[in-house]
Amino acid sequence: MSTIENRRHARIKHRASIKVLTHPQKSYVLEMLDFSDSGLYLQCREGLVEVGDAVEVQTLEMEDAPVLAAKVIRIIKGKGFAVEFDEY
Repeated sequence: MSTIENRRHARIKHRASIKVLTHPQKSYVLEMLDFSDSGLYLQCREGLVEVGDAVEVQTLEMEDAPVLAAKVIRIIKGKGFAVEFDEY
């Protein structure tokens, strides 16, 4: 796992609506603030997830966008959380 100072991939700032499916099967639409090849950061003021939680994410910008499995790797209380795609 990388740290904020030692990231594997450059972050691209981009706002988009993302459908987030948490377990057990709760669905939310959150705003993405940035993304990279290995994950993304979602704005969320509420405590919807915990570090280590498995989630699924899907952009709402494209019809039939793929659903990607991910894991919560960092939470900034009152601001949001970062997920890393399972492929990494």
